[in-house]
Amino acid sequence: MHGLMKENIQLNRKVLSELAMHEPYSFKALVDVSRTAFPDNKKVEPQKVGLAVVL
Repeated sequence: MHGLMKENIQLNRKVLSELAMHEPYSFKALVDVSRTAFPDNKKVEPQKVGLAVVL
């Protein structure tokens, strides 16, 4: 959301969710625009968490 606002794209969460469901290519384009608003961000891989044994 912040990246879209920074690029002066004003869409609310409801519209974004509708786009994600019905127009995935358009939503992906908005995601790409939002990512370009923060060029210093690096892609972070999710951490893998091991399973704990609980007795």
